[in-house]
Amino acid sequence: MKRLTGPALGIMLLCFPLAAMGQHGGHGGGRGGASSRSTGAADPSNSNLKDFDHALAVQATPDQVSHFQTLAKSTQDARKQVQELLRLAGTANASADLSKQASALKDAVEDAQSGNQSFVNSFSKSQKDGLKELTRKVEKADSEVSKLCKELDQQAGRTKTESGALAGTADKLEKALAEFQAQQLSLGKEMGIDTPAL
Repeated sequence: MKRLTGPALGIMLLCFPLAAMGQHGGHGGGRGGASSRSTGAADPSNSNLKDFDHALAVQATPDQVSHFQTLAKSTQDARKQVQELLRLAGTANASADLSKQASALKDAVEDAQSGNQSFVNSFSKSQKDGLKELTRKVEKADSEVSKLCKELDQQAGRTKTESGALAGTADKLEKALAEFQAQQLSLGKEMGIDTPAL
């Protein structure tokens, strides 16, 4: 038994240092490889992680996705109403129709704006923080729509308003609604919402 212990001990001493060195070298190489990789790819890796964190922070909830689809349709409807007003303004003797269409347009714009406000109000704190710049752009476009809609409403309320002046304001409003819609879609895209078919 003692004879086996000596050779066995010798073999073990010979094997373990080699195994330990192999492990040490493996770990050292692994660390070296990892550090060289992380040093070279530190910026893209951090950037990807930040992008991922941002995407998670601003991700729309299922209710917000549904709300956004309704909102996008409301804004598109407002654009159709202003286009119809422009068409009527180009026809002769359409003053009664113009007044009626201006009223329908006002209602459609108010629907789009209230839907937009309700959507923004549904944001969580992380969404508000992460979408601050895009929300500001939507609000700026919304403000321009409000201004032009009020101007158009005043013109439509006057009995002697020329259709040309009304058409000029309606044209500006159509452009403002197009910008409002574009900013809404950018906001939705950032939240991971697919652009709805309009």
